Amino acid sequence: MTSSENYRANREAISDVAARSGGVSPHDRAVERYLIAAQIRAGHPIATTTGPTGPTGRAATVPEDAKAGDPPSASTEPAPRLPDQRFPRDAIVVGLDGSAGADAAAGWAADEAARRLAPLLLVHAYHLPTVGAYPGYDFVPTDYLDQLRAAGARLLADTADHLRVVHPSMTVMTSLHHGSAVVALREASEHAQLTVVGNAPPSRFTGVLLGSVALAVTSSNPVPVAVIPSGSAPARGPIVVGVDGSPLSEAAVGFAFDEAALRGVDLIAVHAWNDVYLDNQGLQPLLVDPRTLEDQERALLSERLAGWAEKYPDVVVHRELRHQRPTTALLEHSRTAQLVVVGSRGRGGFSGMLLGSTSHALASHAHCPVIVIRRPSA
Repeated sequence: MTSSENYRANREAISDVAARSGGVSPHDRAVERYLIAAQIRAGHPIATTTGPTGPTGRAATVPEDAKAGDPPSASTEPAPRLPDQRFPRDAIVVGLDGSAGADAAAGWAADEAARRLAPLLLVHAYHLPTVGAYPGYDFVPTDYLDQLRAAGARLLADTADHLRVVHPSMTVMTSLHHGSAVVALREASEHAQLTVVGNAPPSRFTGVLLGSVALAVTSSNPVPVAVIPSGSAPARGPIVVGVDGSPLSEAAVGFAFDEAALRGVDLIAVHAWNDVYLDNQGLQPLLVDPRTLEDQERALLSERLAGWAEKYPDVVVHRELRHQRPTTALLEHSRTAQLVVVGSRGRGGFSGMLLGSTSHALASHAHCPVIVIRRPSA
């Protein structure tokens, strides 16, 4: 490769890093350039994805398509894009980072995959830390990416081995990604049934917020996302679903019925009718008989549940009207429920990026796992 071709290849690799990691600083770009060049000289690959278990019971290694940080090809012509077959269809996907919250999420995801007879995909992403340094100062070892990759591979292998002992008949796959955890989970979830993330207990600095990865994944994932609070124990309580009459609420109702049927428990459909009316009618409730409003909202709830009882005849449904905010009602139920399901439309000009207030509050503070639906059912 000529010097100009080598320079162009390095620039393409750096641009790919920036695109996949959501943007990097000039310092990070310089560090990435240095480490990519070191990896090229050493002849090391950057990332791999592990596939279904082989005859030995260990995960088989499958080469991953070009990822952020991969050594650039000697050819300047782009390779033809083949269909992405690295990730299983209809899998339960869970993110791992070694934390207690992620461990709880992995256990919950494995139980869910066993119930649905679905494969389980464990995903771990690693990347360089963002720290400041003087130009020319080597603040990380030249083999630091190798160390991160090896640690991630051990985490995936150990977790997969543990879950195979708990669920011997379940297919467990792993994916190791160099770059953003959010990007890795989105890509792995494109054809999945459900994505599962852990949520650590809130600190005094993040008391009302989800962790950054959990928030980003829940806000923009292509499939429903389950947020698992750390330390949550399995329960035999009901499934609770929030109903507001929107298409996303309809999708949440369908998902909740499916969960109740799989688990063999009752379903509680909660409709907080006063917020719906106040949002649309301003101060008019002061001039309307509250009993009339309640009758209207009861009819709306019955309409939204119509047909589901015939589809799931074994699920016992409890209808509940609440004259209060939906967040308050659903948080109360999360103390005794084993799962809460809600739809989320987002708000304002950033509706594609942000959760709605109710789903955000539930995912942050609920006492049980919460599943957030952001796309209407097909």
